[in-house]
Amino acid sequence: MYLDREKMQIGLCLLSTILPIAAHSCNKQNVIFILADDLGWADLSCNGSKFYETPNIDRLAQKGIFFSNAHAASPVSSPARGAIMTGKYPSRTRYTGLLGQWGKPSLGRLIDADFSPNISAQEFTLAEAFKEGGYKTLHLGKWHLGESEETMPLNQGFDVNITGYEEGKWQAQRFNEKGEFVTDILTNKTLKVIKKNRDKPFFLNLWYYAVHTPIRAKEKDIEYFKEKAKRLGLDTVNPIEEAERFPAVPWFIQRKGGKRGNLKRRMFQSDPVYAAFLYCLDQNIGRIMQLLNDLKLNERTTIVFFSDNGGLSTSEGSPTCNIPLRDGKGWDSEGGVRVPLIIYSPVVNTKEHVCDSPVVGTDLYPTLLELCGLPLCEKQHVDGVSMVPLLNGKEVKRKPIYWHSPHYFNQGGYPFSAVMDGDWKYLFRYDMGTSYLYNLKDDIGEKNNIIQQNQKQAERLKALLDAFLKEVNALYPKKNPNYEEMLKNLLIK
Repeated sequence: MYLDREKMQIGLCLLSTILPIAAHSCNKQNVIFILADDLGWADLSCNGSKFYETPNIDRLAQKGIFFSNAHAASPVSSPARGAIMTGKYPSRTRYTGLLGQWGKPSLGRLIDADFSPNISAQEFTLAEAFKEGGYKTLHLGKWHLGESEETMPLNQGFDVNITGYEEGKWQAQRFNEKGEFVTDILTNKTLKVIKKNRDKPFFLNLWYYAVHTPIRAKEKDIEYFKEKAKRLGLDTVNPIEEAERFPAVPWFIQRKGGKRGNLKRRMFQSDPVYAAFLYCLDQNIGRIMQLLNDLKLNERTTIVFFSDNGGLSTSEGSPTCNIPLRDGKGWDSEGGVRVPLIIYSPVVNTKEHVCDSPVVGTDLYPTLLELCGLPLCEKQHVDGVSMVPLLNGKEVKRKPIYWHSPHYFNQGGYPFSAVMDGDWKYLFRYDMGTSYLYNLKDDIGEKNNIIQQNQKQAERLKALLDAFLKEVNALYPKKNPNYEEMLKNLLIK
């Protein structure tokens, strides 16, 4: 299957337009793509966090560009990761849901739409594009893009796949029997890989497990942040507000015959364990930056730091808070899809270190190819726009950004479709049959639905969204005929 797919891709990649970076093509850029898991937009100290500490990530932002208006292509992990690797929106590939929920739809007023259980083996991934361009391709950490053999990293363009869990017995997937922490171990393996491949161009996909649940950290770091919380008076205030009920029952609760209570929304950042987990991630990124400097690779290595979706703020312990954004992981609001993005590349002229132009995860595919002087694959990354002009201080006139997520997720969000064009965001929640319109420049927290005052703008955006959904032949949730019975039985309180 893999060889057949490679043959199918002959001629897919088109020659790039000659750019100023072409002079560097004889000395190919390495790429290290660091993906954090469930890291919120407001979690970095360089973006306003007063409780968390991320000095090394902040330093990377000072050297490169922090994209303050960057978005994941989905509010949850698997589809967002699929969009990165394919350059296509999840609705186009039909990879819109989470691995564990395939064939087990959540039940609310609606029933989740069907979706593909894996990233398709027919996609020509970002890794395959780099491999075809003569790069050594390496994946370390979490994959989450399929479980069948043909959809695992080694059959999706990677020469090497290291999970970080190769040795040892693990407690809660975080500490082994020696007391070693998985984030440290994954970085240790990464440092070895970099040293081994230092003399050849490499594309290294480093997708950490941090800061996804289970939230664990080293005791010394936890104690540090407990003291900090005490010093700031955060330990005496309850950060959690009980909110509205969950709109649906996920499959794992259905299986147990359990019931759903109310959302628990975190209103400010104060969890010392989460802070320590993030701090450990930051320290490990510092280790990688130091090695690049020691090996004199920092002037021929592009680094991307990104998060797959927004921070977890409404369930499963609600470890972080995304304010001023609304809600978090699993939601249609900015807290669910706006994420931190930093790009450092020595081949661009970086004068401004913050960019507020809207970008989305699908844009990384063409951006990295162009940065490295590799041919673009325009038939593959159809939903991506290269950010190279933005990196060089120029503007990009981009098409609107779209979301279609026809599922309930465990964090409390609703099935929705949305479009963002400039400062305007229009979204439709299928569960309630309700449309919303926000101007994100004036209302980043999406507090005021201004659709009644801006009917023409809403109609324009709705028409764009409808045309997109028709183009990708989107799948939709269906009415649940047993919803009233569920309410009677208090499956949803």
